[in-house]
Amino acid sequence: MKRTTRIIKSLVSAFILLMGLVCPLYAQEVQNQKVYMAIIIDDFGNQMAGTEEIAKLPIPLTGAVIPGMPFAKDDAKKLHDAGKEVILHVPLEPIKGKPNWLGPKGITSGMSSEKIRGVLEESMTEIPYAVGMNNHMGSRAMQSKNVVGTLMDFANEKGFYFVDSKTYDNKVAQEIAIERHTPYLVRDVFLDNTPSTGYVVERLNEAYKVAKEKGYAVVIGHVGPEKGPHTAAALKSMISQLQAKNVEFVTVSQLMRNLQGQ
Repeated sequence: MKRTTRIIKSLVSAFILLMGLVCPLYAQEVQNQKVYMAIIIDDFGNQMAGTEEIAKLPIPLTGAVIPGMPFAKDDAKKLHDAGKEVILHVPLEPIKGKPNWLGPKGITSGMSSEKIRGVLEESMTEIPYAVGMNNHMGSRAMQSKNVVGTLMDFANEKGFYFVDSKTYDNKVAQEIAIERHTPYLVRDVFLDNTPSTGYVVERLNEAYKVAKEKGYAVVIGHVGPEKGPHTAAALKSMISQLQAKNVEFVTVSQLMRNLQGQ
């Protein structure tokens, strides 16, 4: 009996020792695992504050240009020439807000599919570098199956992806994207709801936590007089810190390819 007890104690001790060796190795492997962060910067098209700084950041990112804005062509070319990815920041009707916020290429929930397609085609002639779309505002239009369906069909025809900025919490876009096999992602974190560099840094750290949990994070920031300088400054200051934590900055297209390859 005593011998059996000694054998059991030895086995337990060996198991504990083995776990002590294996667990740190596993924890280190998890800690060292690469995660992806796709940064989208919205509201290009007006040469607003932060435009130059964002374009010069030494990382891959995606710039969303609002069609119909005075400097949409210029900002799109600036981003493209800087090696950044360009997408259409499609202005969609909100529940609240001024109609003039949409600009001349705005899409409303009462428009026909033909009219919507016409607007999107015109947007492409203005921003020919576009490889995808996301929504600018759109809390009302993103509830319309006609609007969302037309957007997804257009994306499929052009070989685009669609990123739902989630300005309104509903599943219309997700359901239609799945139904029509449209490459689709959802925004995880808004960076700059509060125009403060410190706040944007906090949100980048939150994005890192999201990426650690699911392997990637899709984050959205903005150019503009209030947010642009803070967003640009925070990103510049955090690049090396996040890279040291095995964050790989990617465009949305790169992220899509990575996810499809899993």
